[in-house]
Amino acid sequence: MANIELFKWLAIISPILSGIIVGIVTHKLSNRSKRIEILYQNKVRAFNEFHKILIDYRFELEYDIYNNPFLEKNSDAKGSLETLSLLNNALVRNNIYLNEKSIKALMDLVTKINFYCTFKKEEFPNINPYIEMAGEIKKVMDILYKDLNLK
Repeated sequence: MANIELFKWLAIISPILSGIIVGIVTHKLSNRSKRIEILYQNKVRAFNEFHKILIDYRFELEYDIYNNPFLEKNSDAKGSLETLSLLNNALVRNNIYLNEKSIKALMDLVTKINFYCTFKKEEFPNINPYIEMAGEIKKVMDILYKDLNLK
């Protein structure tokens, strides 16, 4: 008789317990999913900001890379000093949304741009460092794409 009553209680309690467990697990997973979605949205916004800054700087470099008198400067082109300021501000604002590799790549790029700000073309007539700089920008863009899992 005691076994029959035990089974009756188990038949009543087990659906309630399973409902509670399913509810807790669903709640935890949905909260995690929302956090990941919000983080990814902010990563995309940060990526777009860095992308715009780097593309505008790339426009500035094209004029120096091709060294063509008929090539007009793009109106979106940003100089090295303005790019440094924009990159530093963007890094401060979006540091939390980037992984360590992206932050390191951006900091290395800031260092190189800082070096090229002091570069005088007359001192190195046979060297065109702007081509190297364009390659560095491409590397940083690839790293940012990987951070977003787009490439």
